[in-house]
Amino acid sequence: MTPHPVMLTPPRPGPAEEGRAIERAALKVFAREGCTRTRLDTVAAEAGVSVSTLLEHHRDRDRLLLAVVLNSSASVAAALADIAERQLSGGGRTDLEADLVAFGKAWLRPLADFPEHFALVRQLTAEVERLPADVLEVWRSSGPQRAEQSLARALRKVAELGLLDIEDACGAAERFVLLVAGPVAQRSFHGAVPFTDAETDALVTRGVRDFLRLYRPATAG
Repeated sequence: MTPHPVMLTPPRPGPAEEGRAIERAALKVFAREGCTRTRLDTVAAEAGVSVSTLLEHHRDRDRLLLAVVLNSSASVAAALADIAERQLSGGGRTDLEADLVAFGKAWLRPLADFPEHFALVRQLTAEVERLPADVLEVWRSSGPQRAEQSLARALRKVAELGLLDIEDACGAAERFVLLVAGPVAQRSFHGAVPFTDAETDALVTRGVRDFLRLYRPATAG
């Protein structure tokens, strides 16, 4: 008599792995459908779990959105901090303008590397009046503010070399983002509209020159 094959049920992922899968799925759905229009059953289906399992991790949609915004923003801020550390912390500079232009283009790289995050940012911006205040505060504090703090530390190191005249490093970082990265981010709608390399180069170069007019030491050539 031929024995029946034993059907093995795959083990359920551990809580941490399951939670990460849910948040990855939620990021996709929030970015695609909007923060206030997303349904939990859609997120559960995307994650391959039941709604009850999803609710074991996040008790409602607002709490899920808060977790997604926090983790996604922190990931982008960490990537930007790494870019600032690698590209601005070294010495031996012979052409500060060229170095800052190269850095400015690198600072824009997350627009392409984290498309779902910036799709979520577009949704946050469009729905700002309908979102809980804590979601917006978490986005600002864990994303843009943290990235600017990393940039401020890196610019302070450049100033210590005598290449920039900076008293307020946080203010300088804010102006760098506004002048150098801001035009590309705004005109591309945070990466939604493709930009050519030539367009990016032109905007970044113009922004860097404006930045250096503000912060180049008076004795610099």
